[in-house]
Amino acid sequence: MKQKTLTMIPLLCAAVAPLCADTQGMYGRNQTQADQQQMYQQEMNKITPIASPCVEDWVDPFVTADFIWWRVQEDGLEYAFTGAGTGLANPTQGKLHHPGFKYDPGFKVGIGGKFRHDGWDVNVQYTWLHNRATDSVTSAAGATTVQSNILVPAGGDLITGFFSSASSTWKNKFNVLDAELGRNFWISKWLTLRPYTGLKFSWNRQRFNAAYNGIALGNEVIPAGILTGDDLTSQMKIKQFGVGLRSGLDTAWYMWKDWSIFGEFAATGMLNYFDSTRKDTNATTGIVLNNIQKISTHRVTAIFEWALGVRFETTWSDDDYMFMLQAGWEQQVWLNQNQFVFFPNSAANDLNFEGCVIKAGLYF
Repeated sequence: MKQKTLTMIPLLCAAVAPLCADTQGMYGRNQTQADQQQMYQQEMNKITPIASPCVEDWVDPFVTADFIWWRVQEDGLEYAFTGAGTGLANPTQGKLHHPGFKYDPGFKVGIGGKFRHDGWDVNVQYTWLHNRATDSVTSAAGATTVQSNILVPAGGDLITGFFSSASSTWKNKFNVLDAELGRNFWISKWLTLRPYTGLKFSWNRQRFNAAYNGIALGNEVIPAGILTGDDLTSQMKIKQFGVGLRSGLDTAWYMWKDWSIFGEFAATGMLNYFDSTRKDTNATTGIVLNNIQKISTHRVTAIFEWALGVRFETTWSDDDYMFMLQAGWEQQVWLNQNQFVFFPNSAANDLNFEGCVIKAGLYF
């Protein structure tokens, strides 16, 4: 029995020896811990391989530029209406009047870097857009212009009188800075995902002016100190600063090697600081009817962004460099951004963006 055991020992050593050799071949006796960690990281990255471009140094920079052509509309800016309360028989069909929102050009510029560490990237992007919208209406038989509870004189009565004409102007200065930390990776052979998180900063300015010319007699309320034919104006301002937590997901659905359909979505919880003012004046006499200065409001609001379009990408020098060009449609909804002071009650309304975006990027 003892002789049989001694015979088996060499056989077991011969069987185990190849396994030990394979283990040493994989990790090596002389491999450093850093080398083993690098091999482990490479194996892990095969689960979600990093999308192009490749990172040559510890961080590779990139720059982006967007041309935007957006229509901006703010809800709740109706300043007059027609076809109601005229005291005339069979008035013509009327409607609510608000500034004529239209498309205006703007831009985005971004700079960032892609890290070798797991393919993470950081990106900072600035958005600039200035808008101006106007509208006017003139009274006609059966459709006299009626003010929509805009002015309240010192006496506290709402002016609901008829006017020979009315006009409005809305201006918006939109400035936003987005800072992101994300990772772009392959989830399948033809689909990439880029989840990200970060911060959003905004500092915006809004102005809304309404003018009412030639107040007329009728069933309206005309407080003391305002005469028939007087012109009235209302000037309102909003200063907004906000900072919020922003997260989102970018996707690219590749149809061919260089062409894809991209989709993007982001949501932000924004802590806003609003500073609102209002001044109403009898322009004929120069008498100030209302002068409300600095109504400060803090409010957390939600922002939603989404985009859809077509993208072209090309790489060279072993995927170390990449050029990207895309075109698509983008929409944003900023909830409760209308903090103008309206009488008798102010109701916060939304600020909406929509339009086309053309973007180019160069990745070094």
